[in-house]
Amino acid sequence: MDERFVEELRERLPEYLRMRYGVDVESRKRFHCLSPQHQDKNPSMGYDKRRGKVHCFSCQADYDLFDLIGIDYPECTTFPQKVEKACWFFRMDFPANGANNTYLKREKKVPNPEPQDHTQQVETELSQVGAGGPYFESRGVSLETCQKYHLYEKDGRAWLPVYQQGRCVSRCGRAIDSGDPCRYLNSPGPMGIFNGDYLLEEGQGAPLFVTEAIFDALSVEECGYRAVALCGVSNIRKFLELCREHPDAANSYTIIGAGDGDPAGQRMNEQLAQGLKELGIACQSLTLPEGVKDLNQLLVGDRRGLEDCLRQAAEADARAYALTSAGAQVDILLDLSAKRGSRQAISTGFQKLDSWLDGGLYTGLYVLGAISSVGKSSFLLQMGDWIAKEWDVLYFSLEMGKEELMAKSISRLSFLLDQQAGRPNALSLRQVFRMDAPADSPRGQLLAKAVETYRSQAGRLFIREGMADIGAREIRDAVREHIRLRGRKPVVLVDYLQILKPEDPRATDKQNTDRAVVELKRISRDFDLPVFALSSFNRESYRGPVTMEAFKESGAVEYSADVLLGIQMAGAGEKGFDLDAAKRQERRAVELVLLKNRNGAPSAKILMEYRAKYHLFQER
Repeated sequence: MDERFVEELRERLPEYLRMRYGVDVESRKRFHCLSPQHQDKNPSMGYDKRRGKVHCFSCQADYDLFDLIGIDYPECTTFPQKVEKACWFFRMDFPANGANNTYLKREKKVPNPEPQDHTQQVETELSQVGAGGPYFESRGVSLETCQKYHLYEKDGRAWLPVYQQGRCVSRCGRAIDSGDPCRYLNSPGPMGIFNGDYLLEEGQGAPLFVTEAIFDALSVEECGYRAVALCGVSNIRKFLELCREHPDAANSYTIIGAGDGDPAGQRMNEQLAQGLKELGIACQSLTLPEGVKDLNQLLVGDRRGLEDCLRQAAEADARAYALTSAGAQVDILLDLSAKRGSRQAISTGFQKLDSWLDGGLYTGLYVLGAISSVGKSSFLLQMGDWIAKEWDVLYFSLEMGKEELMAKSISRLSFLLDQQAGRPNALSLRQVFRMDAPADSPRGQLLAKAVETYRSQAGRLFIREGMADIGAREIRDAVREHIRLRGRKPVVLVDYLQILKPEDPRATDKQNTDRAVVELKRISRDFDLPVFALSSFNRESYRGPVTMEAFKESGAVEYSADVLLGIQMAGAGEKGFDLDAAKRQERRAVELVLLKNRNGAPSAKILMEYRAKYHLFQER
């Protein structure tokens, strides 16, 4: 509230010029001199941003904000009075400690006055001269519009009153003679929003054009559309406040920014759209034809062109929305069907499972659930290794390290290669880790062959390991990066849902899992690829057979997954079944159960054998 406050006011000189004189220093380098003694016929004054002043290169007049206030308001004879007038003009509070400030000493503080009521003055002058006049006619504004908005000519000016709820809160007097050094003579204080009362009523979807100048708004009204005028870019905040106070009315319009066809007008449209976006209100922007300065110029020069321009902007949203109808998108379906129809299903490596799934995996979310220690991670890895022979696979391991997964795969390959040779030399996970078989021994030779086989088959398998640092967002980013670098869409495998990084640490486990399922489904849809994720079961499902109830810890799994599978020990739920004994078997009889299939057989069951030592599943 000291010198800095005064300097902040001084810096608002461009805003004062726009509001008081209609001068936008960003778009106009020269304007008519503001000195009362200078009859400036050729614009010779400019704004010096570095000094924060306006300067006339003809008469050498040099003014800051407070100099101009002294000219415009002769009653302000002292500096403190000029500061207080500036506060009133910008609707700011006069500093509470102003009396103790060396720059703002004064005898007493006068509260900011309420906006003046100009209604009586406007009605009196209007009754004397009548509505309209030659100047309005030359600008394309009809007598009917002049009567509607109380527009008239008097004392060499076209008077444009701004009404709010039946009361004139401000008015603009535009000089009819282009040689008049004072082009705009506004009423004291900031200008109101022309036609702001539109935001007090329902628009029923009608377009509402937002212009900067009143004549542009009148031009829109002449063409049969509704328009408001900000009466200065600084009033964007005031317009947004109206929208905030009356959200139902604002949302009932199709709001269209209609700034001038220059950079300043484009910035106005952008600021308006951004402000409305923050309020959750949609906003479009009108594009003027090339070379057209503003709406009023287009009205005067090409009324039909203005009508077409407004109509296109008014109907743009409706046309775009119509294109979202099912009928309008049949061709999109045909193109997509042709693309997907020509693409083969991705085999899982399990013949019977592929048969259930109409050939294998397609775009969608697949979820496999099981209790612990029945091999669901081994099943997913085996499937991933198989797919990687022909397709890229992006494997997210949130529990096991990359080395452990590779060792599992090599162990499985050693068993399959050894089975072909008919010799009992297959290596377990631990034996692969130790790599202690002599190179010239049968087991060493088998290990070397399994490693080379894995090396040749795993070139398309990309393993991303993490521990509480990979969530749905990271998976999406990784998929996007994979496609960018490889030029191919991967099959995404996730091990497993419940230990994905939570989206919201404050939410419950169930809420975060629900969110993860939905996001994985969205990834599948957005990138047009299969996502296969593992899920744990709730405790109540450990002894009984696999059912959808086992996924109840995450309700979104049941509803969002396209295919829902479960693995269970053979005989689960039957009388005398011993789960612990079943888990101790090296060759375990398990069942793969189809619980849901959105686009195929709704239920089925496959008997499998799981060799836990070598992490191998085989259909029986």
